[in-house]
Amino acid sequence: MAKNATKQSELESAEKVLHELESKKLDLVAERSRDEADMGAIAYAAHTGDQKCSAMLETLQDRALKRDVEARNLDSAIAEATRRVGAAQDAERQAKEARVASELQELAQMMREVGAKCDHALKQFAEASNDLRKIIGATNQRGLGNPSAQQLQSLGERAIRGVLVNTPYAKAFEHLAPRERQDFALFTGSWASAIERFVSQKLKGGGKENAA
Repeated sequence: MAKNATKQSELESAEKVLHELESKKLDLVAERSRDEADMGAIAYAAHTGDQKCSAMLETLQDRALKRDVEARNLDSAIAEATRRVGAAQDAERQAKEARVASELQELAQMMREVGAKCDHALKQFAEASNDLRKIIGATNQRGLGNPSAQQLQSLGERAIRGVLVNTPYAKAFEHLAPRERQDFALFTGSWASAIERFVSQKLKGGGKENAA
């Protein structure tokens, strides 16, 4: 962070110097224009015998020569300042690219980890779903018609769609209204409680055909 701030400061400093030099050049050009505007009348008077104007003309000529030298110096300074601004801009761009590259590397690693997490979660879900189907099959074999494979299919599908509605894949599935959504823990808990009641009643001698 401090390095980036330094690069930004270097660019601002270089731009400030360039602006100051360009302002000096504009002031110099304006002064030269004013002297050139006066030059004609003074030169005419000087060359027609006006001694005072001759002295003024000499002063203007000396000043013009100095300004020409100063203008060339300013042009060189402006060229160097422009080069430094470009160098500072390049340094800032490179620093930004390096920062973005570092962030992209971090995001790539996060992407890899999250992708693996998704696969792991899906495998766990598939295994748990298959286990749940086997458990329902086992309860059916022991004389209980509820819950059934069809109930698991219906309620499970609604539980899945209810979760997927908050994921990037929502558009791939038919929308499910909140009141129609299900929760695996909720309906399997209800089934388990019904089975437990059935078992309790059975043990008390009041057996039923199916768990409610």
